[in-house]
Amino acid sequence: MSQRIPMPMPLGWFQVAYSHELAAAASMPLRYFDTDLVLFRTESGEAKVLDAYCPHMGAHLGYGIRGQAGGGSEVRGDSIVCPFHGWA
Repeated sequence: MSQRIPMPMPLGWFQVAYSHELAAAASMPLRYFDTDLVLFRTESGEAKVLDAYCPHMGAHLGYGIRGQAGGGSEVRGDSIVCPFHGWA
């Protein structure tokens, strides 16, 4: 009998937002499949989804700097910027 190994995330494509909900150079936090994610649109208009936490210091990339206008993290070019150190 074969056993199936559980996958960490479902396979395939899943809609997480409508295109009009995310402006160029904007970001928003998401939670899907029991995982924190960040959705952002690059300055060139491409939408991307990443793990929400910076691998360096664990900053949540979807919330940006507390009290900053707009609330989301800065998008610079094709990268999202870590709110702790400003690395992209």
